[in-house]
Amino acid sequence: MPPSISFMPVRRPRRGDNIPNSEWDAIYEKCFLKARKLRFSALSRVAAAHPSTHKEYKPLRNPPNSNSSYAKHSLLMARLELVDSLLHFVYGLWCKDYSVRTCYRASWRTVGEYLQLTRKKFVSEAHDDREKAFVGLLSMVDAYIHGRKLRYQAVAIDRENAVKYNRLVIQWKADSRAAAAAQPSPPPPPPPQPNPTPNMLPSPASSSGSSNSTPLGGHGVLNNNNGADLDLQPGVINALNGQDRPPPLSIQIPVNTQFILDRRSQCSGLIAASHQAQTAQQTLNIPVMARHYPRTFARMMYSSLSPQDEHEPDFQDDDGELFWPTQAITGEGLGWVCLMGMAMVKEFGREYGYQGVDGVVPKLNGEDIHGYPEPQFIASIR
Repeated sequence: MPPSISFMPVRRPRRGDNIPNSEWDAIYEKCFLKARKLRFSALSRVAAAHPSTHKEYKPLRNPPNSNSSYAKHSLLMARLELVDSLLHFVYGLWCKDYSVRTCYRASWRTVGEYLQLTRKKFVSEAHDDREKAFVGLLSMVDAYIHGRKLRYQAVAIDRENAVKYNRLVIQWKADSRAAAAAQPSPPPPPPPQPNPTPNMLPSPASSSGSSNSTPLGGHGVLNNNNGADLDLQPGVINALNGQDRPPPLSIQIPVNTQFILDRRSQCSGLIAASHQAQTAQQTLNIPVMARHYPRTFARMMYSSLSPQDEHEPDFQDDDGELFWPTQAITGEGLGWVCLMGMAMVKEFGREYGYQGVDGVVPKLNGEDIHGYPEPQFIASIR
């Protein structure tokens, strides 16, 4: 063990990537159950922290002991419960995606408002670099959601683009044939004139001096315009670059509104993913993790897991191996981000006695607090 590292992760037995869908569904249900409890508790603490004259003030039915950390650091505990809740919501949705190897884009659209409100709260209330790392974490979650949606959407868009391009080529060929048919036929060539003087055979010297000699009237001379003629013919491969020439810009085909909306969504998603990734790395990076979250750092750096083992860790395991999230553009890694975030919450909260779901404000049947709308699972890839 390196002298500067006081903790090494436990290597759990590998589960393998053949986990049945029923198990992923059970993890999803467990994550959402915890997420709802944490959300309600966080919002209850925020409401109770308002002045009694505030319109949103709502006292806790059973307030914590005045000497407890939950009483002394109520708003900090609320922030930890908020980010903990969000990570469980997101991880639950990721499980639904991963179990069938797809991306339910409609589900991910329901996360945005909750994520933005949570990030806004941390931006305004974080006091030091350790807390600001959660701002980077939330931006990281945002970037990886966009990256996942982009990667899986790109497959469908690429297929649609190929169909549209083929239609352009077909239209181009049809227009070219119609234009050629509309042109007048050229006049027939004149009949050959008799040649009273026979052609002289080349001398031996001229035959041996040039391999390009063309006896008998030069009928073997290469026409220098043949290459250009071939290049202008539709469907003929351009000999210069080995690729089909694209149809000219004058060739057009109709597209519907959904076609435009999908590509607009793709562009805006790419811009958002890039922005959130750049924002995340300002407050959450390897040096910050090593400095402020050494236990979580060790679980990632001294790990035998690979990028493809995203399915291996148990989200409730506080001692097992993790992995620094892979590149967002791959469409994967969101599970790693959630697992890393959960570990950060536990490591940060340990100093303040944070108990996670075991320390939440209990919720009565039918009771709720408005704000921070819950993410929802929607089985739609559109």
